[in-house]
Amino acid sequence: MKTKVFSVITSIAIVLTLTVATLSIIGISITGLYPGIIALFLVALIPVASKFYAKKISSKSNAFQRNYYTTFTIINLLSILVVLWMTFVIVHDHVLHDCC
Repeated sequence: MKTKVFSVITSIAIVLTLTVATLSIIGISITGLYPGIIALFLVALIPVASKFYAKKISSKSNAFQRNYYTTFTIINLLSILVVLWMTFVIVHDHVLHDCC
């Protein structure tokens, strides 16, 4: 009963968060460690974990699956927004040094 919207949103979230996490590793070597990068890596685990757990719930009831897909579609959308926001903040604060 896996929904297409869940699959698309989760795939976008995985690609985006893993790309940003990989670029953050490169950024650490250039500009040094920034504490926000640790939180970024933790946020990157959310879509990956939801994708793996979605495979394990196939034996659950349809109501449980529907609630899971709805909830984690919203959470993955929020993780996309958080990753974009954190990327903006990290670039402006740590790389460009134009904050306050």
